[in-house]
Amino acid sequence: MMFDRPITRPSAFLLAFLVALTGVLISTPATPAQAATVSSAGTYEDSSPNITYTGSWSRLSSSGSSGGSIRHTSSTTASATLTFTGASITWYTWNSPTAGIVNVIVDGKTVATVDNYAPSSTTGIVGYQADVGPGTHTIKIVGSGQKNAKSSSRITHMDSFVVGAVRSVPNLDTPGRIGECPDATTTVSTAAELTDALGSAQPGSVIRLNDGVYTGEFTLQVVGTAAQPVWLCGGRGAVLQTGSVNTGLALRVHFSAHVHVAGFSVTTSLQGVMVKNSRDVTVSDLAVSNIGYEGIHLYAQTTDSAVQYNTISRTGVRDVAYGEGVYIGTSQRRWSEVTAGLPDKSDRNKIIMNTISDTGAEHIEAKEGTTGGIIGGNTLSGSLPGSRSLGWVLVTGNAWTIAYNDGSDAVEHAYSSMVWSNWGYDNEFFANTGTANSSGYGVWVHDKNRRVKVACDNDITSSGSGLTNVFCSP
Repeated sequence: MMFDRPITRPSAFLLAFLVALTGVLISTPATPAQAATVSSAGTYEDSSPNITYTGSWSRLSSSGSSGGSIRHTSSTTASATLTFTGASITWYTWNSPTAGIVNVIVDGKTVATVDNYAPSSTTGIVGYQADVGPGTHTIKIVGSGQKNAKSSSRITHMDSFVVGAVRSVPNLDTPGRIGECPDATTTVSTAAELTDALGSAQPGSVIRLNDGVYTGEFTLQVVGTAAQPVWLCGGRGAVLQTGSVNTGLALRVHFSAHVHVAGFSVTTSLQGVMVKNSRDVTVSDLAVSNIGYEGIHLYAQTTDSAVQYNTISRTGVRDVAYGEGVYIGTSQRRWSEVTAGLPDKSDRNKIIMNTISDTGAEHIEAKEGTTGGIIGGNTLSGSLPGSRSLGWVLVTGNAWTIAYNDGSDAVEHAYSSMVWSNWGYDNEFFANTGTANSSGYGVWVHDKNRRVKVACDNDITSSGSGLTNVFCSP
């Protein structure tokens, strides 16, 4: 499965004005044209030899700019050009009271006319960003000779170009879909029969649920093998519940391995499906709804497992603060209770291709302590009234990949990377989309010094604060 998502030298007054705003003037050379170099995916700062400048440009130090400096020109014929091979292109610039209107030319065609005027100077502005399709392209920025009526000049600013990579995503599907459920070794029709079948499961057992309502708290504890996994499967007409959103969990899988749970419905319980201290467990194709707290939870050192192709809605109906759709790991406040004070290393788990809506808390949350998981291809929308969610996806673990997800109607940010102690490092967000309709960022990074990457090909619209609070990456 593939996850398929806008100088001649300024006057002495102007130079003094710019220096006062942003720092020390480095140099004001007239820059000759340079030979074009084809650039691959990467960030190309204003000082990069890969950028071809024509005309006279000046350079200023600027702590708020991508590489610590920026180039500017008042010439309407001076240009900055980059030839590159990649799938997308981003131009970072400056907004200022002296900025002009800039033409952006891609592959010989003017694709945007960008007014960079603002009443006050702001660094790190995305002047232009577009998917251009895999291949070799050329971007050129050049002054148009025009300006906003409020601007005092026609300055063009060059901070950096970012070339987006051509991505190839591996197949992430994990066995365990409902359509793969083998012939039953045991078929059940009542809660008592289900309890007995779960209690006697062994490697190779296939427990098939007939349609009907199964009321109770059900537990599966079994170690299957790769060759002989254990299955619990049924159609959507088979419904597990405790009967109240105020008490109990519908299905617990604990101290287990090589288990596939697939197909049926889980509803009207305090907690839906809880996978504890297990490995190689898949939870697939379930319909989980009307849950008091979280819908599906992998925790207590559960590793190498997958939550995939589930439909999850209305979690947190008892308390929105605990209403995650899918929850991975354990809050550090509960490590003493759950993992003997150690981090909950629920690592290398995959949360893919789920449809999650109307949650009380985040649609998907990965806690501190977790490492190396994948959150991909999920469709996320809506929240319950009173939700304080920090994102459709919130990650506080390390080295998570968050990619190709799509969302609508966020509470604050759309996607977030948080920190706690030594957690919140090396997470990567790319090719995520959505319409946030909120005041926050498309991708919000809590600590900019933790090597979190937000690729330029994330495309989240209607986020009031902008795409992201960090410079985007290839």
